[in-house]
Amino acid sequence: MHKLRFLIALLILSACSTEAEPTPDMNALVAVAVAEQEYQAARVAPVLQTPDDNARFDNIAAVKLGWDWSRPLADDEVFDVRVWREDDPHNGIAWTQDSSFDLTQYLLFQEAGDFAWTVTVLKKDAGGGEAQEISDIATERHFTMTEMKMDILDVPEGFEAKLYAHLPISQPTVMSFNDRGALEVLSLDGHIVEMTDTDEDGYAETASMIYEDPDDQLNHAVGMTYREGQTYISDAGRISILSDEDDDGTLDTLQPIAEGLPTWQHTFHSNNGIAFGPDDKLYVSVGSTTDHGPLQMENEASILRMNPDGTEMEVFATGFRNAYDLAFSPAGELFTADNSPDEPDETLPYLPPEELNFVQAGKNYGFPYVYGTAGSNDQYTAPVTELFTSSASSGLTYYSADQYPPEYQGIFLAQFGTGAGFSKALGLTNGQQVVFVSLQPDGKGGYTGKWQPFARFRTEFGVYNPIDVTVGPDGALYVTEWNTTTVFRIAYVGSDATKVNELAADSAPAPQSAGEIIFRNGTNGAPACVTCHVVDSSAAGVGPSLLGLNAVAGMRVDGLSAEEYVRQSILHPNEYMVDGYIAGVMYQNYEGQLSETDVDALVEYVLSLEK
Repeated sequence: MHKLRFLIALLILSACSTEAEPTPDMNALVAVAVAEQEYQAARVAPVLQTPDDNARFDNIAAVKLGWDWSRPLADDEVFDVRVWREDDPHNGIAWTQDSSFDLTQYLLFQEAGDFAWTVTVLKKDAGGGEAQEISDIATERHFTMTEMKMDILDVPEGFEAKLYAHLPISQPTVMSFNDRGALEVLSLDGHIVEMTDTDEDGYAETASMIYEDPDDQLNHAVGMTYREGQTYISDAGRISILSDEDDDGTLDTLQPIAEGLPTWQHTFHSNNGIAFGPDDKLYVSVGSTTDHGPLQMENEASILRMNPDGTEMEVFATGFRNAYDLAFSPAGELFTADNSPDEPDETLPYLPPEELNFVQAGKNYGFPYVYGTAGSNDQYTAPVTELFTSSASSGLTYYSADQYPPEYQGIFLAQFGTGAGFSKALGLTNGQQVVFVSLQPDGKGGYTGKWQPFARFRTEFGVYNPIDVTVGPDGALYVTEWNTTTVFRIAYVGSDATKVNELAADSAPAPQSAGEIIFRNGTNGAPACVTCHVVDSSAAGVGPSLLGLNAVAGMRVDGLSAEEYVRQSILHPNEYMVDGYIAGVMYQNYEGQLSETDVDALVEYVLSLEK
């Protein structure tokens, strides 16, 4: 401010002077004064908001730093976030333009104790030189980690979820235990890391990179399996064998055995999971080239089968939009989960459910003609069970070990979580969990199934995307999480199988969830309600929002209760139109396709939606 006072004084003296000296440029001086004032104002340090000073935590996922500054950042400005242990150097750990920062990745490498943090604003040098500090450094705050647990999974009582490994790779896609009992994890860009719990404390602290893909040969690598000491990899458009030719413990030779498979004609759709069957044939799932048809390329939307050397490739089964992974049961039966379409248009008026399928030779599972159980017949095979639409079902495994109670013999499925733009606009938050599917023979050579949530990621701490599950040599279930690049071990620690069976039933969806399933997925050929009606207050739908309908439904039509109004609106959608919406847009045949029980469940769910 002393410079500003000096300039003002200079202006006054200049105005009073009677000497014949050049008159200063008044506009220039004022501009200088304003610039100096703005510069001094910009020096204000960011205001640290959360967490409170001296806060204490025992869960690293709960530590989210937040702050505020006097103005929005310019394109070339960043917040410099600094976190350090007491008495250590003030380390900068991130540059960000967000006014918050998740400390999970940083804390994964730390030990319990006291930490300090602060934030300043930097202006980046366009030429790549040193950034200029343009704000004061915020007064430091402190927090304490009493424990270094990563508690982001809710599992049924009797089970325990613990962090097993933090992977030194990004974007993990598939994992498997090798014949040495070590966990191998493949990344999207083709790296393979081996994780070993050397000291047997329940945490795999030793990481060995057994394939680094030095020539960037792999791209969109999402499938991995083993046979006779060789590693098979599925990446964009091909299947290859990775070998350790020099016997040094690392893989060094990549030999393609099948190429030219449909890949990336539609976003994220490619050849995906691979597995060897009891016939010593290699099976591979191949996605479609479109969101919901038509079919355009040979071998798309199918499960292929071939010899271990890639010869005699054939279509084993068809009708899959984008089956991500494959799993064989001990009896040699093949299962896969199929992702649902997420781009409705005039040829797809609703969001269909996802599916778990029991895959049999020569059968067609419907895509792109029918979805779920609707329309299944002698030509199209129905799924084992329908799953919430847009859950992005990914890795799956068949559980047949004895570490879990016998009630958990069946399929465990990782659901990555809603990622489609249309689904997000509707407020969908499906997935972000591991589900368990129990299987029952249907008497016709197939299976039906019931699913229930098994391990839910705690989304109040962040966005978590489970990408794969596998069973370890110890009989525990292992789950890989995409964003934090972590692996969790879920073990059964209880002893009362009867109690576990009761708890498993308790963890199933609440009674009104029967209506939620219809609302989100549709049933018996009827489309999902969520196609048009939002379930999130931030989104806009084709039809009116149903949030808080319970408070007004009973006043919409004289003589109709809230329950009766909703029932009539489902069965006769054009009878009571809400202002601003067009008749005929809503599906017109719910009355012919929903049972009375279905309608009751749907009415109950709709009236439970709060604002």
